[in-house]
Amino acid sequence: MVKPFVIDLAGGKGVAMSDPVDLVAGSALPAMFTFFFQRLDSLLTRHRSGRASEPEPLPEVPPELVGTLHLPLVADPVRLRGRIEVLEALALALTHYQRSPASVTGSDQVLLQTLGRARAALEDIYGQRFTFDGEERQASGPLSEHRYTRVAGEVVAMEAQERITGDVEARVTAETVERGGRVVGMRAPIIEGRP
Repeated sequence: MVKPFVIDLAGGKGVAMSDPVDLVAGSALPAMFTFFFQRLDSLLTRHRSGRASEPEPLPEVPPELVGTLHLPLVADPVRLRGRIEVLEALALALTHYQRSPASVTGSDQVLLQTLGRARAALEDIYGQRFTFDGEERQASGPLSEHRYTRVAGEVVAMEAQERITGDVEARVTAETVERGGRVVGMRAPIIEGRP
């Protein structure tokens, strides 16, 4: 079994960004493209081989990624299965850029939109934000988002047995919480966010 650990990346200040398509178009773009394309390729390869629920081999973490990245990356198998067709389409759309790195430019709106959709899917599947230097959004860190129509028991978005550090975020949306049901955003000990 692979023991999880945390890489605290440089930088990390920022504000939440509501539109995942609004990407940084500066010097971090090539690193962002490479990181997202490698994650897509890894997820699809592991899905095809039946190993998608195993921890991913440690990725090369670009210095442009800011915040706290929890490793190894572990895909949520249910969310992965629900997005596999989208991941395949995104990987196919990005293959041209992977073969021609010079075409990765901030002026290519199709590329930026495709990377925005890739990021949204990857963040959902891995339960972590991936933020790059120069972006005005929360830094990389744990993300827990759950949507329910009806809650009859207990739902806990994030629970730390010993420590969750970095810019943490938990969101739970429930249309109806039945009598006796309970929704908890975070539970400690220890969850540490950055000031």
